[in-house]
Amino acid sequence: MARHHVLISEPVSQMIAAQVASGRYKNFSAAIQEAAWNYFFGPASPFDEYRVTPDQVEKSAKKDLAEIRKARKEGKLGSWK
Repeated sequence: MARHHVLISEPVSQMIAAQVASGRYKNFSAAIQEAAWNYFFGPASPFDEYRVTPDQVEKSAKKDLAEIRKARKEGKLGSWK
């Protein structure tokens, strides 16, 4: 891993420090690394992360919705209220 020294503005520094303090990132370096990666390369696709295709997700969602509709018709599923 290469080491670089960068100068950032105080508001950006405070924002990153708050993210680290909240526990979202382990340290300042990890927060900067993720921010730079997401800005220049874009976030990883959830499809790649979970090794599925969009068609597989759609098929699964349709199946789940069909099960919900069936349960509603049978009276096994009530309203949220």
